[in-house]
Amino acid sequence: MKSMSASQNTIRLESRHIERLPYEKAHSAMPRLHHMYALLRYLMLILSGVILLSGLVLFGLGVWVRYGAATSVLVMGSVSGQLAIISYVCMCTGTLLVLLGVIGWVGAWKEHRCFIMLYFISLSTMFVAEGAGVIFMLVYQNVMEDTIRRASKESLQTSYLGQTAADPISRAWNTIMVHYKCCGFDNSTLDFSKSVFSSNTGLLYPRTCCVDQKNIACDGLDTSHTLIHPVSCVTILIKVIRDQSVIFGSIISGIFVSELASMIVSVVLFVRLGSLYY
Repeated sequence: MKSMSASQNTIRLESRHIERLPYEKAHSAMPRLHHMYALLRYLMLILSGVILLSGLVLFGLGVWVRYGAATSVLVMGSVSGQLAIISYVCMCTGTLLVLLGVIGWVGAWKEHRCFIMLYFISLSTMFVAEGAGVIFMLVYQNVMEDTIRRASKESLQTSYLGQTAADPISRAWNTIMVHYKCCGFDNSTLDFSKSVFSSNTGLLYPRTCCVDQKNIACDGLDTSHTLIHPVSCVTILIKVIRDQSVIFGSIISGIFVSELASMIVSVVLFVRLGSLYY
């Protein structure tokens, strides 16, 4: 009788031990889940901050294109309007990224699923739109470069009025020729033949083409190579545009990586919050 009661007690103890095993495993797994959730939360806080900073950088780039690079833009004539639109797009996109960065940061800090979902959907939409814009620019890069070349040469021949003119295009061309020590667009003084400037003044080139503008010998008629800058401005303009394109592309690439990482972390955090509280 005693042996039967002892065996029953043993069975009960074993059954209790077996029942406790899943609970102990689940209880031991809770800290790991909590640490993973905390890591996701802090990671989203960091990425939201990166998105906010990226928006500020993109906004600043748009302001620079619109105002800081105004001289290079104005000489492009009719194309300058399209480049101004690009600057406004950069500023608007930067503003939206700043707003999204704030939404994502607040959503992660307050553990607000609606904010996190809004952050994910808005960021995904912007990611697709930006990707389409970059693909379009890459596909039509050569076309845009040719268009800029033609428009710039046309503005020099039809809108440039001389070194004393006060209109924006003339002042822009004068600034470029003096600053970069270049003359004309493709072929130095030949670009001014049959131009509005030559028709109005009878000169072959403006004084801004002179190596030394105080030199009396550089009178707009003497085309000696020692008097005028031998380099045409197109080479310098294309180099400036390409250098800025590299900077612009690097910024966009960094924003793309930040957006993609933020999208992944936000959707995982959204699902994790749902499993914790629902």
